Amino acid sequence: MRTTVSRLLACVALTLLPVGFAVPSTAEPARAIVPSWTGVWRNTNNTVHIKAAPCGTNMCATVVWADDKTKAAVAARNRDIIGMQLLRDFRQSAPSEWKGSVYVPDRDMTVSGTITLLNRDTLKTVGCFLGVFCQTRHWTRIP
Repeated sequence: MRTTVSRLLACVALTLLPVGFAVPSTAEPARAIVPSWTGVWRNTNNTVHIKAAPCGTNMCATVVWADDKTKAAVAARNRDIIGMQLLRDFRQSAPSEWKGSVYVPDRDMTVSGTITLLNRDTLKTVGCFLGVFCQTRHWTRIP
């Protein structure tokens, strides 16, 4: 059970979003870079898929699919992972980087998170508890 919980924590705490950049037209004044995060992403182990979308001026992501083992681990806490918002209030902090909060359902806690867009189809996520206990994961866009 401890391995399952650790695996779920790692998968969920490091879930990330796609982001694109607005390219200013030569006819218009330059604008701030605005994240475009529509899309579906899967974690490396393909146990969780999230749908990323704007939520106000920030970015958020909601679980749209999970494997049976992950669903069961969250259901043990009387919760349904499908439809759960895991990534919350992510704001751009640097080019290709966003900071926000990650909800970890099997621990019923929120940790700080950083999303880095490595390329159009790859995200690197880092989730940290107390700024010390951190885990890194990579995510792939689902076409």
